Amino acid sequence: MSLFLQTNSKNHSEQSNKFLQSKSEEEFGFVALNNESEDEHTAFYYHKWTNFIVWGVLADFGILANRYGSMSKHRLNLHSIIMGLCVLPTVIAEILMIAIWNPPEFYGNLNLSSIHAPIGFTYLGLMILQSTGGVILKLCIESNNPQKYTKIMSIGHIYLGYSMYFLGKIQCGFGFYEVYSNVQGKGQGNLIMFWIVYGLLFFWRIIFEWLYQNGKLFEYFYSATQTSEKTGSIQDSLFVQYLIQNDQLNIEKEYNNKMWFIFNNSIVDLTGFVHPGGQYIWEKTKGREISRFIYGGQSLEDGNSRAYTHSDKVITLIQRQTIGYLNGNSIENTTQQQINKWTLINQYTISEKISLFGFKNSSKQIESQLTSLHQFGKYYQIKSSVNKKISVRQYTSVVSMAPENVQYRQKLINLIQVLNQIKSEDIEQINQQPRYLNELPLIIKKYESNLGFSQYIHTHKGEEYEIEGPYGPSLGLPNKGRVTIICGGTGILPFLDLLDFQLQSSIYQIVKKKLGQKMAEKLNPFECQFSNGLHITLIIAVADKSELIGQEIFKSLITLQNQLEEQSFKMILKIKEQIEGFTCVNERFDQSFMRQQLGQLSQYDKFYVCGPPVMNQTVPITLINLGVQEKNIHYV
Repeated sequence: MSLFLQTNSKNHSEQSNKFLQSKSEEEFGFVALNNESEDEHTAFYYHKWTNFIVWGVLADFGILANRYGSMSKHRLNLHSIIMGLCVLPTVIAEILMIAIWNPPEFYGNLNLSSIHAPIGFTYLGLMILQSTGGVILKLCIESNNPQKYTKIMSIGHIYLGYSMYFLGKIQCGFGFYEVYSNVQGKGQGNLIMFWIVYGLLFFWRIIFEWLYQNGKLFEYFYSATQTSEKTGSIQDSLFVQYLIQNDQLNIEKEYNNKMWFIFNNSIVDLTGFVHPGGQYIWEKTKGREISRFIYGGQSLEDGNSRAYTHSDKVITLIQRQTIGYLNGNSIENTTQQQINKWTLINQYTISEKISLFGFKNSSKQIESQLTSLHQFGKYYQIKSSVNKKISVRQYTSVVSMAPENVQYRQKLINLIQVLNQIKSEDIEQINQQPRYLNELPLIIKKYESNLGFSQYIHTHKGEEYEIEGPYGPSLGLPNKGRVTIICGGTGILPFLDLLDFQLQSSIYQIVKKKLGQKMAEKLNPFECQFSNGLHITLIIAVADKSELIGQEIFKSLITLQNQLEEQSFKMILKIKEQIEGFTCVNERFDQSFMRQQLGQLSQYDKFYVCGPPVMNQTVPITLINLGVQEKNIHYV
């Protein structure tokens, strides 16, 4: 920043006399007071105009590049380059001032030099500190490993940067006041022109800041009409096909370096972008469904970051990087981007804090049955139509818990209990499973939180809600093999429909074995692809019996295992009390427990983890320490 050395009173008098002899040498920005060649004062002119251009103009572009460059892969680099172009010329100017400072003689408010000079040297030190911190912060952000103090460093960098920004503006003002002449008819005009130019610089910066805060420019440049699927390459198209077909082998082989995600039903490619909170965040969520993180419903499982609600600008960026879409939507007569308004008409209490909610939309229908293993694990996105301040949340599909399906399941259970005593015509008399449900069922646990959705919906029955979906990828289950589900509390919800499907499959296999294929098909009106090659081990922890959602499904599955040619289900229940018909334990899910209950872990194809934060953080570590590959552990 401009640093001008104060002259003594003798020199000051000499400058004043010479000024009267050389008025014609006055320039915009200062008044030269001698008739020496300007080449002799190169350092001064460099110092003056460099700092004015750098901190009066270029610094604003550096800040704007960081703000408005959020849609660019090169935001960090662009910001770094521009700010580097600010710092380097300024440092050179300060070095020249110290080494060969030889300003022309001028007349202005020389008393300001006693403030301007020390602030300038302090500013030089802050620039070096800020530049060093910026380089370190950039390396931390781009690192694939968790950086504990990235957030603190980022906040410090922002606030110190803005402090220097405003201090730089003030310093420019001090410098110009030092060199401007106050001689009547000369200096006043220059001062007026200075403030006009300076005022315009501040004005356009404030306008851009206002437009940024209000999102006006983003609406203009990145409007909804421009957020359509980006033009993809042949490789992108092939990748989308692999993903839809759940071809994980080719994805890992050919696209290991692609930074891809799933947001709602969109397949998003963010390769080359850097997450402002640290690149390790994307490394942890790569290949996963990220809406829960975007809307602030969940933090990373490793505990290194808190849940954070992202802005509309982030959602716009994600939409612009869409390269394809996942298949299907079981809500008939709707498109995936259409907002559906549903009325909450029923609330069935499961426990003190957990309820089943039924939503009605007269123009929409929900299919009652999923027909293959590749359809499970999807969710619905819901928000209040009345209170826009209430957060957006995602809740898993639980069609198996709809009243119609609960009733139908009980008939199947009753049938299988007396299978040896019934005739084939008795099966024909069983009412078929309905094709569509009367309500969209969602199970929601109430959490105490200000403006939290779960708390809001428990007290606002009869209101309209905007529901989209089902969204997201399937669980990626193998057709054959062994999988383990480790969950806690309501973490069982993403698997209830799967376990109900497994129960129907078991009943189908038993009826087929005892009464033949024809009779078994009468229990399969929707041509479900029942599998007898998938074994599921369920490890679930609940606080008490009231929170064990889906008890009748689990108990029936356990009971039927001895009637199957090959067993397909095993369950370990962690609970303090004992429940008849279940294997109950009260142990920690540590390595000893896993070895005891699961045996050789290499026999399992996949492990699914869904529970409270502590479980999501500790269980994967335990499994990895037992030799499970990280790619075989899936967070749900």
